[in-house]
Amino acid sequence: MNGLRKAAGVCACLLSMVVLFGCAAQNETAENGGGASPSATVSGASGTKESEEQTRTVKDAKGEEVAIPANPQRIADISGSTEELLVLGFQPVLTGNTDMGNPTEVTPILKQKLQDDVSIAGWFQTEVNVEAILQAKPDLILAGPTQDGIYEQLTKIAPTVRIPYGFNAFRERFAFVAETLGKTGDMEAWMTEYEAQAREGHDRITAVTKDETFAVVEATAKEVRIYSRTGIADLVYHDLKLPQAPGVPEPDAWGGKVTSLEGFIDLDPDHLILLADGSDNILEQSGFWSKLQAVKAGNVYRMTSLQNYNEAFFALGKKAMIAQLVDDIVKHANS
Repeated sequence: MNGLRKAAGVCACLLSMVVLFGCAAQNETAENGGGASPSATVSGASGTKESEEQTRTVKDAKGEEVAIPANPQRIADISGSTEELLVLGFQPVLTGNTDMGNPTEVTPILKQKLQDDVSIAGWFQTEVNVEAILQAKPDLILAGPTQDGIYEQLTKIAPTVRIPYGFNAFRERFAFVAETLGKTGDMEAWMTEYEAQAREGHDRITAVTKDETFAVVEATAKEVRIYSRTGIADLVYHDLKLPQAPGVPEPDAWGGKVTSLEGFIDLDPDHLILLADGSDNILEQSGFWSKLQAVKAGNVYRMTSLQNYNEAFFALGKKAMIAQLVDDIVKHANS
């Protein structure tokens, strides 16, 4: 029991970090026109006939023109775009996509996809290790909004493109990175495939749940947060287009709203996607838990908070989470 409380405490600290830097990313997005994606303006290649010596000129998040390799071979990614780079055919030499439970390691999905010798600079939503980037010898650096403080240092290492979108803006970030690297066609092809997966998932789920409602809730030792956008909530409501339970509150900058237990019991969805790192949380330990219709019907689908932060905001993770959710819901309905 003490171990579970300790884990819940760690998760709460991580969530506080995420909220802090997530909000910073939201502010950065707002400064660049809200949801509209600024163009990564690109001019033609120049240089010798050898592809590794050719360059492309792009404009970054601040409107600065940056000459980058036309075919970069050693990308250091501290923008949170490592999964998207893999989709586009690049193997970065350094990443900032670390496990939220351990910032010295990459996420579980990336452990399977990245080369063994990839370097780690720390979590991309915090200021990262410049020395690690220097040692990786990149020919291109992709930096996110939270790296502005070390931008001048980064430019002394390699051409650095500032990406205007952070943790909460997957589609915009992906589009900007793809345009910067001349891979917009590959990005669009992947998005078409992803959207087809989401449509199929919607059809398979609603074939058994009909018009029943869903809620995405995170429960820790101290609070209950109901999500309506970002992360897995974005995946559930925007991508899978599942019905949202009436009464879901307007979100804060992070995409959810802390609510009272009484407020949650009033929500009472048909299906509950529960983000919790164990049963020792304020929701499951309350007298309200057993009264929820989703609990009585067995319509509770569990994921950990760490899985949400490690997967739901990135290309490969989003596909994996859709597959897991569809499988969990359909299997339960048919059991």
